Amino acid sequence: MLAGLLILLASCKQNNTAQESAEVQYRGDTIIVKENSPILGQIVIGKVQSRDFSAGFRTVGTIRPVSGKYAEIAPPFSGRITKTFVELGKKVSAGSPVFELSSSEFFEAAKAYFAAQSANELAQTSYNRQKELEANGVASKKELEQARNEANIAAREWEQAKATMQIFNIDVNSLQMGQALKVVSPIAGEVVKYDITIGSYVREDTEPLAVIADLTTVWVTALVKERNFGTIKKGEQVEVFTDTHPDKAIPGTIYHVGEMLDVETRSLDVIIACDNTDRQLKPGMFCKVHFLNSPTKAIVLPATAIMQEQENDYVLIEASKGKYLRRKVQTETVSMEEVLILSGIDEGENVVVKGGIFLNM
Repeated sequence: MLAGLLILLASCKQNNTAQESAEVQYRGDTIIVKENSPILGQIVIGKVQSRDFSAGFRTVGTIRPVSGKYAEIAPPFSGRITKTFVELGKKVSAGSPVFELSSSEFFEAAKAYFAAQSANELAQTSYNRQKELEANGVASKKELEQARNEANIAAREWEQAKATMQIFNIDVNSLQMGQALKVVSPIAGEVVKYDITIGSYVREDTEPLAVIADLTTVWVTALVKERNFGTIKKGEQVEVFTDTHPDKAIPGTIYHVGEMLDVETRSLDVIIACDNTDRQLKPGMFCKVHFLNSPTKAIVLPATAIMQEQENDYVLIEASKGKYLRRKVQTETVSMEEVLILSGIDEGENVVVKGGIFLNM
């Protein structure tokens, strides 16, 4: 038994001697590096300082045209295309003709319009005549009331006929009986799709024959998760990135924050307006969106300053030359290069920002 005790004491003495002779000694959360150890040359110290920082968050989005600046041009009636006025890439103004259509359905609609116009004029003339006769005691009030009702009905029917023509962007002031229909663009923009063939017969339910769009400004619809709702508001700036130019930040402005939450994805649509004068953003493209929160003072360290042990993050505080203290910290990853410190260290402390791996237990 005595022999065993002597062996144990000898072993402890050897361990203590080995620890004292080691380059790095560990005493709880304190780490001591021997003076003149080459390890000290691998360690870089930085003073903790707060700076303006905007954490923000990132999400995905889809590029689309601005509402009201995109128009699909389809024939309002079945008929045969007799003329075209545009080509792919041509700029047009609102009301400019796109193509001309010879349509029996349009002829009938125009005929109905002129019939309603004529009936209205006749009814108004009859009503005015009855007013004169009633004023002179020739016509009865009953006849005047009947003429008034007929005039009102004729006026409403004419207004309905006029509205029907205007739905199809038909200028009733220049409408003539028997003329072909000129299908016009309701907006100013550029022809971005063109599928018009002169002489072809088209139906009113056909696919759009042309698309006019003003793409100098586009919208990005970004999906924002529920946890980030409170950090964004209309008018704030964001950055948009595409796979075409992944390193180029395209500035955008929050135009609208949606009100309806998607119950399945727990997200809502946020519309971002982006200048697209250089046409880098194409409708239908996917993109990444970086929302930039208002800057606040925060401590941000290089990612190399953070040590990890199981699920905990910690840093090494320099207490004195060659003496370091392990300190647990709460962090949030900002990028591949930087980490936001939420708690655990204070401004003015010296922290190991590089080389901490040589001190890792």
